This record gives sequence, C-alpha cells and structure tokens, in this order.
Amino acid sequence: MVKNKKRFLVFVIAVFITLSGLSVGAVSIYAQSSSTNYKVEEVIFGNGGELESCSGSYCAQSSTGSPAAGNTSSTNYDANGGFLTQSEPFLEMAVTGATVSFGTMNDTTTSYGSAQAGACNCSFYIRTYLSSQYVIVTASQPPTNESGDSLDAKSTLGAPITTDSVEEFGINVVDNSSPNIGANPVNQPDNTFADGKAETGYDTPNQFKYGVGDIIARSQATAGNPAIGVTEYTISYIAKPGFNTPAGFYEMAHDLIAIPTF
Repeated sequence: MVKNKKRFLVFVIAVFITLSGLSVGAVSIYAQSSSTNYKVEEVIFGNGGELESCSGSYCAQSSTGSPAAGNTSSTNYDANGGFLTQSEPFLEMAVTGATVSFGTMNDTTTSYGSAQAGACNCSFYIRTYLSSQYVIVTASQPPTNESGDSLDAKSTLGAPITTDSVEEFGINVVDNSSPNIGANPVNQPDNTFADGKAETGYDTPNQFKYGVGDIIARSQATAGNPAIGVTEYTISYIAKPGFNTPAGFYEMAHDLIAIPTF
C-alpha cells in the first residue's frame, strides 16, 4: 500500500470569545431603592460612610467602621457585607493570545500542546462578581484543512491512541503527566473567592475528548461561596491523523462562549 505524503501543520489559536445573553437563574437584590420623594443608594450599618464624596476634580467612596464583613447564603439568596460592596454583577472573559503549533504530524504519533501565555501563563481567565454561576462552552469544529476536511473529534473520554488507523482530536482543562502538558484551573486569590473548575469529561488528567457545544469549565455555584474573583484556565490539545486522513494544512481558531447566570 502506498501512502500519500502528508503535511499536517496545525495551528490551534486560543481563544476567540463570545459572551452570550444572560441566563436568569437567580434573583439579584440591590441596595438601591427609591420612592417618589426619596432614594437610598447604599445601605450602611456602621459608624458612617458616603457613597460619593466629590470635589471639583475628584470623587471618592468612604466608610467608617464595619460591624461585619464577608458573605452569607441561603438556598435562594446571597448577601455580601463589608466596607463597600458594588451592587452591579458582571462577568469578564479575557484571553492571552496563546498559539499552539503541532508542526508536521504523522499517523503513528500523537501531537500535543497547551495554550499558555500572558502573565497568568494560561489560555484565558474569567473574572466575575455576584454571578451565581457561569459555564464555558466550546463552539469550534476540530482542526480543518483547506478542503474542509476536519479531524475526527474524540467523542469518548480516553488516553491518546497511537494506532495508525485512528484519527482524533481532543482537549482537557487540567494538568497532565502523559503527555506532560497543561495546568489545573487556578482560583485567585484563592478558593474562598473564585470557584471555577474544569467540567466533567474535561477534568481527568491524561484523558481527552472533544464535542462541539460541550461545556468544558464552570463555576461551582457553591452555597456560601458565590463566584467572586478570577479563575485562570489552561486548555491542552491532542491531535493525530490516520493513514487515510487527507493531507493539508489543518487549522483551528478556538471559539469559546461564556454563559453567566445572575
């Protein structure tokens, strides 16, 4: 049997992002309230404070003393106490512009790499405040060549396969030892603030899979620990052609969708 000479040069560009519309899964309660004649912008229990103190050029928020600080939760509500707490929830997603090159691939060896760049040495990070939960969805097709041929997505979680007849592409979002790539999600400043994690199916070291539309990471929505802070995520990739895979330049621009719940 004569095999075609193949040049599989793959660039995985992580990560383009899309922020979806908000999903209503919990009620947000604000400190601002008003009637026809009065308005309360921030409720303060303490020795005093000022939501906005301004001069001609500068403005400041201030608080004097605080009897309690931290957060508390029940089944349906979260509350935050402290010197000054912002009332508006938000979710921010930032990418590091990391690029993974698989070079010239062959049908008996798995190519691999992690998208890591920036100060965090990660693929992307999520910063959130007062979000009760979020999920990260992967939306891109596997690496595709100029003719529109895509590598087969690894639909079943497992270790990389080196059989020459198997074509596969997979990812995970944890630290691996075989191959030695990747990193676990890192919550900043620690796990008592942010609570991001890799999703089931993408959280097993040395095991990979891929499905378009899959959730690959999420906040845990832990009672008493709402998603506040930053979580740094690193995506690891594996890819291998089979002996029948069409030759070409395979490329993937990895689109991720962040879906928050407030």
